[in-house]
Amino acid sequence: MSEVTDARRVTSTTSPTLGEIWSQNRNAVLGFLAVTIALVVVTFYRSFKDIYHHWNLPESLYSHALLIPPISLFFVWRLRASLRTTEVAPSPWGYLVLGMGCCMLLLGDFLGFMTVVHLSLLPVLTGLCLIFLGSAQVQKLWFPLGFLFFMIPMPYSLTSGISFQSKMIATESAVAIGQFLTLHMVQDGSYVYLGTEDRLLVGDVCGGMRSLVALLAFGALMAYVSKTTWWAKLLILLVSPAIAILANVTRIFFLCVVGYVWGSETATGLVHDISGIGIFAVAFALLFSAEAILRKIAPQRDEGESKS
Repeated sequence: MSEVTDARRVTSTTSPTLGEIWSQNRNAVLGFLAVTIALVVVTFYRSFKDIYHHWNLPESLYSHALLIPPISLFFVWRLRASLRTTEVAPSPWGYLVLGMGCCMLLLGDFLGFMTVVHLSLLPVLTGLCLIFLGSAQVQKLWFPLGFLFFMIPMPYSLTSGISFQSKMIATESAVAIGQFLTLHMVQDGSYVYLGTEDRLLVGDVCGGMRSLVALLAFGALMAYVSKTTWWAKLLILLVSPAIAILANVTRIFFLCVVGYVWGSETATGLVHDISGIGIFAVAFALLFSAEAILRKIAPQRDEGESKS
């Protein structure tokens, strides 16, 4: 008799799963979800508008960011079966995380620092999920939530400095390769002198920041879906910026060679645009190759194999 009573107590104290809540109160869940989304959209309307504006600038580093929200939603949909069977146990820590996000929102808006306002979206969404879904659900949603970070534009004061240093390092490396191959190339700031008279200007667009930002996001995505061990996933994430820098050095060296042989006007024309697309494709191919190699070296073990 006591065993039956204990079983009833356990059953009564067990939190309902998301699937049970959905089946019993579907209309209420949909209404609550609609209200919550509306409040978030109204609160962050100016932030969303500013983010979208940065995505569509002519020299934007975040033209790829239009894909970030749909990708996050796709992984939420992909986790739907697991989320339905996971208990919903609201966590009081959500109020702390939500409060931190609200403080970031207010402080960023007061100081006019829109990057802080944009970043506040992440703790606000995480806090809401903790409050209404619980920590077990958030543990499953960590990547769709965290991946949204890659859609937020960083301030120009930060990216311009990094882009300039990246451009100078890539140019120095390209010139060093040319000199090693006995090509008469001399660097003077952003200019590369080719031979005796001609020179090639390495512009800010050749800093490689666009490919660096895009490959960091893609590297994070690949690391998440890769069937490798945790250290291999981390290595995939770390190697993505290295591949972006290597690809940029290769592109600048290629343009220097084109300018050396056929003149700088040829290197800055159609060849410049085509090389950007080609090197970007090569960088993605290198990242895929690195993941394939790591998948063979450090494959992810199944739960059955790890237990045995």
